[in-house]
Amino acid sequence: MSLNRTLSLAFVIAACLFLYAISNQWVSVTAEAIQGNLVPHLSSSSDKSSTSRRPKFEQIARKYGTDKVTTHKYQFMYDKYLSSIRDEELKVLEIGLGCNMDYGPGASYYTWLEYLPFVDLYFIEYDRQCAEKYQDKTANAHVFIGDQADTVFLARFSAEATADGLFDVIIDDGGHTMNQQIASLEVLWKTVKPGGLYVIEDLQTSYWEPFGGDPAGKGSSKETTISYLYQLIDDLMIGKSAKQMSHDILSIDCMAEICALRKKEHL
Repeated sequence: MSLNRTLSLAFVIAACLFLYAISNQWVSVTAEAIQGNLVPHLSSSSDKSSTSRRPKFEQIARKYGTDKVTTHKYQFMYDKYLSSIRDEELKVLEIGLGCNMDYGPGASYYTWLEYLPFVDLYFIEYDRQCAEKYQDKTANAHVFIGDQADTVFLARFSAEATADGLFDVIIDDGGHTMNQQIASLEVLWKTVKPGGLYVIEDLQTSYWEPFGGDPAGKGSSKETTISYLYQLIDDLMIGKSAKQMSHDILSIDCMAEICALRKKEHL
């Protein structure tokens, strides 16, 4: 091999190693910056204006790789309801840390920390081993380990997590089965503050049999999450309360694979 060729090959290898090191350093700095700045933000009295040039939900979510904006198009729902309040001190719960995703936990975690800079963030996660493995990387969130279909666990969580106040926003991105989604909605709806929001993602599973759904949709004899929401809409339209939670629902807003329930301001 000639000297020039050897030098060229060495240069290429060195350049690749340099770019790899820079990219890893950028990711690390980004994550550390978000985590390091969250706690001061919560007690800061700094100016919360000057927001016009900040990235929207989709841009932030794509940066961290969450399927909320890749496989799904949830950015329309989140920007619709959260963009006007993203600089407020919000208490947010997401069911599902991301342990069941190919890319692992962290995508939603970092998305919420950046999109909602004053957030007090909570997670419910079923997979104890995964949650404990990633606890150092989710240090700016309160992670509770339990089954979202277990009403005893949900009641215990509700009492502990709301001791200092109810949730502004709850997002169900958990296991997506019918019993999980319905049990969580029925129990955790009580922990949403007046005027707050309860979001259910991945509602396409109401039509998937492995998740307890039924391709027949509304005509099914099964109670799916979608059929449950239809009953809530019926109550909303005719002023009934066939479902206990119906009396304090202000609105139900659905887009592809996602619905958001708004609680009335004055109960």
